Amino acid sequence: MTAGERKGSPGNAGDAEAAEAAVKRLADNKLGILWMSGAALSLTAMYVAARELGSVMPTFEMVFLRSLFTIALMLPWLCRQGLGRLRTTKPLLHGARGVSTFIAMSLMLYGVANAPLADASALQSTYPLFTIVLAIFIVGEKPGSRRVVAALAGFAGILVIVRPGFSEVGPATLALLGCSVFYALSNNVVKLIARADPPTMMVFSVNAIILALSAIPTAFIWVTPPLWSAPWIALLAFSGFAAHSCLTRALSYGEAAVVMPFDYLRLPFAALVGFWLYMEVPDWPTVVGGLIIFASVSYIATREAKPKAST
Repeated sequence: MTAGERKGSPGNAGDAEAAEAAVKRLADNKLGILWMSGAALSLTAMYVAARELGSVMPTFEMVFLRSLFTIALMLPWLCRQGLGRLRTTKPLLHGARGVSTFIAMSLMLYGVANAPLADASALQSTYPLFTIVLAIFIVGEKPGSRRVVAALAGFAGILVIVRPGFSEVGPATLALLGCSVFYALSNNVVKLIARADPPTMMVFSVNAIILALSAIPTAFIWVTPPLWSAPWIALLAFSGFAAHSCLTRALSYGEAAVVMPFDYLRLPFAALVGFWLYMEVPDWPTVVGGLIIFASVSYIATREAKPKAST
């Protein structure tokens, strides 16, 4: 081996490592996209359940029941793994995520129960943009310019749907916007916790914290739900569990700037469900905005299909 060949060997090894890292990053982002699509579908189902239950129980009671049933669903996992599985080196971050998610969930369920389904979905879907922005400061991610433009295009599609001034700014609207900010904060904390703790443990811990926080107001405002609401309570619990599981895994695998725009899929999901259940026919701004969102999501997916895609 010549001196030149020996000198080039470290560079070749470095190139191989970089290529391997790029392939792994691509695979992780693809998994994150799939999990985020599942989260969008699950959250749409939770919207419907919240809308049906909003007239028969207080918001905090919905939060309490959702978390209670989620914990019940996860008890078999805890029994198999043991309490030791809940140990963490990031207790403060888990607490921060639990508090921010509790606030976000309470605001979301209140807003969804008191606003039209399509409007509620559009307003609450602004949180991916906040997540991408906060990821720059909290997680240190540096999204490429093309991804940022695609995400902004998705946000523009939301603006087309909701149309500034489309309705009076009331408590439900403010609640949904506040929900977006707190969910964005929670999502970025997930990225920090995911470096130390597995997804299932994170889902259990956040629901345990939410259960404890929601139990306090629920004890004072408890309303016994009617029997007919049992299926909707079950849907609220199961969809909430599925949404948290999918979202946690999406952010554990993929970069926030890549996976979060796929949360916009909730908009066409909500439009279809609104038409099917409530005969809500989307108007032309909703259709145009949905097409813009679909285009932005498709562009990001196309970019991520290329190993060298970093922008």
